Amino acid sequence: MSAISALAGSIVLAVMVQGPANLQLSEIAIVPPPNVIPKGTVIPIQLLTKISTKTLKEGDGVYGMTVFPITINNEIIIPVGSNIRGKVTQVQRPGKMKGKAGLALSFQTLILPSGSTIPLYASLAGSSDAVTTAEGKLEGDSSVGEDATTIAKTTAVPAVIGGVVNGQHSARVGAAAGAGVGLATVLLTRGKDIVLDRGSTLEIVLDRPLEP
Repeated sequence: MSAISALAGSIVLAVMVQGPANLQLSEIAIVPPPNVIPKGTVIPIQLLTKISTKTLKEGDGVYGMTVFPITINNEIIIPVGSNIRGKVTQVQRPGKMKGKAGLALSFQTLILPSGSTIPLYASLAGSSDAVTTAEGKLEGDSSVGEDATTIAKTTAVPAVIGGVVNGQHSARVGAAAGAGVGLATVLLTRGKDIVLDRGSTLEIVLDRPLEP
């Protein structure tokens, strides 16, 4: 009986030492690295609503939708049709006589088509319809050329009329009067606002890595 017990104990010990005969190192599960979208990645989006410096104020919401998939290791991480939510961080109306319109945006939320909501840290990188500065701010067009044209037009007409009716002196008086009207018009009129229609394309850039 003792001999049988000793034999059984030897068999069990041998199995414990050798381990399962079919255990292979290749069968150990390898955990893939997380799909992290790096800082600096540019994401093209399309505006879902019209925005304008004429009506916007700081804190107003800005809404867009991705128009190009973002992939990592041949896997789509941000599909087309994902919603992006941001806000206005700075708005500047164009001045009278000088000063361009300005608009700064930031983006805080990514909503995937699955419904998952992910915190986002992104800023503006470019626009299809407005100049973007190195600081990521939209800048409106200057109205200097149009202002000069307005003054020239309002100067020319009274000068011509005055010259025809009363001669050279009246022409000078008419020109001065016209210039005054033109200048007043310019001083009372603001420059060009920034207007981005629904469907306009923006490029936003990640300020921090994003891990969906």
